[in-house]
Amino acid sequence: MSSRTNKLVPGKLVIKVNHDKQVLTIAFLFKDQHFIVCLHDGRLQVREAKTGKLLGDPWQNTEGSQICAIDVSPDGGRVATGSKDGKIGVWKWNGRTAKIIAESKKHSHGAAANCVCWSQHDGGAYIASGFDDGSVAVWPVSSGLKNPTSTDDTRLRHIHAISYSHDGTQLLVSGYDREISRLTINGKAQEIQLDEVIKICNNPNHVSSATWAMTTDGHAIVTGLTDGKITILELPEGQPSELEGPGHSDLVCAVALSLPNKRVLASASYDRTLLFWDLGTKRTICQPLQHSADVTCAAFATNGTLVATGTCDGEVYLWDVADFLSNAMPTDDANGRDGGTTARPSLNFDPNSPIPTRQREARQPLVPPSLDTPKSGKPRYGGDFFDDVRPAVVDGPIPSVSRRFSISRPIKVAASRMQQTLRVSRIQIERPLTNVYLGDIQEERQNHHGQHQVTSGIPLTTFEQQSGVTNELATRGAVLIRRTRLVNALLRMGCIPQYPEVD
Repeated sequence: MSSRTNKLVPGKLVIKVNHDKQVLTIAFLFKDQHFIVCLHDGRLQVREAKTGKLLGDPWQNTEGSQICAIDVSPDGGRVATGSKDGKIGVWKWNGRTAKIIAESKKHSHGAAANCVCWSQHDGGAYIASGFDDGSVAVWPVSSGLKNPTSTDDTRLRHIHAISYSHDGTQLLVSGYDREISRLTINGKAQEIQLDEVIKICNNPNHVSSATWAMTTDGHAIVTGLTDGKITILELPEGQPSELEGPGHSDLVCAVALSLPNKRVLASASYDRTLLFWDLGTKRTICQPLQHSADVTCAAFATNGTLVATGTCDGEVYLWDVADFLSNAMPTDDANGRDGGTTARPSLNFDPNSPIPTRQREARQPLVPPSLDTPKSGKPRYGGDFFDDVRPAVVDGPIPSVSRRFSISRPIKVAASRMQQTLRVSRIQIERPLTNVYLGDIQEERQNHHGQHQVTSGIPLTTFEQQSGVTNELATRGAVLIRRTRLVNALLRMGCIPQYPEVD
């Protein structure tokens, strides 16, 4: 970085817009000749950019709803507002007084509209708003803010910042959470879908501000954190990384991008400073600009020559940064030496190219070929009828299948009847598996009076003598039978509990 950078000081104009009233947000309008200030009490003021003189009377909602968010239309003549009761309004200022030309209904859940943003790609045909309950709505301006498209699926508890992408197909939302969300707008704002949830930091840090950005490699997202760090995320597959250089020591309340070249980023913090960053080199390009109190908001003029900041004690700073930024941009060459006049790297991609998304097209269900369209040369019926039928391809893990045995119906009926008759407590299998023990067989029958009659099995000693089996664990009434087909079928069906072999 050139040594002369530290000696440059931008022009500064300090304006006391109100006493003890925090400046919530600020924006330029009417071709950067004026700027509008939103105060903590819900009033709006329009002032001259050169002198800071108040123009006309302050704006205020006649119904008493406190305004907490503003944004200026692309033509600079209208102002969108968001209120504590969830209403979205469009104001027209005639140079002296302001008038509401369109207003929406209150939010269904009574949540506050913490942020609003005009669409830039279509001349301001839509206004996007984020609410305190984590929902987002897109309002058509031509219909008078009626029939909005909304969604609750943002994965955020609160939304405090919202911004359109340059092509108008996506929305970036954040709200003092560890994550930010990208929303895709399909068609003419007829549907809003969650495209991606991006984790930026871990507890106890949270994302306090976010905006779209561009680097020499492509599209990116810049976020300010509650611990003073600023991260940048290259799209679509990048990971959040911190910008280099001396940064902030407290919460970053605002990050604003210079519109002309989209390479200079301004960050405002509660540490009472304003910093400028070069997104090409991802480093600071100046010393921190000091304020008298915590900085609460920041905004670039559309031509990039002015930067306005507001503080928590009711002051507005106007910084003339035209010469300051042109001389303070780093001039290091590719080898890291101070080249003095080395040309800055230019964007090697089209800034107007679509921002990549992570949404995937829904997979079509795989259907086996129809039986009505067999291969040519083969008959439809006969031995080759099923030759053209193929199983559907399953895209995913194949589940494990246990082997099942098919038993004819007569055997199932006989096994069911035998299971009702026999009450088997244990089976002992002899090694080799040619015979099986049936222990404690008790035959249970019903006599003609409906009473149960139990007969014990044959004594064990008789079968021990016949089979020659000794040293076997058995109980009285154990029976040694051969492994016939019927016994094997009963074992497979689970009618007879199979015990492990006895040593």
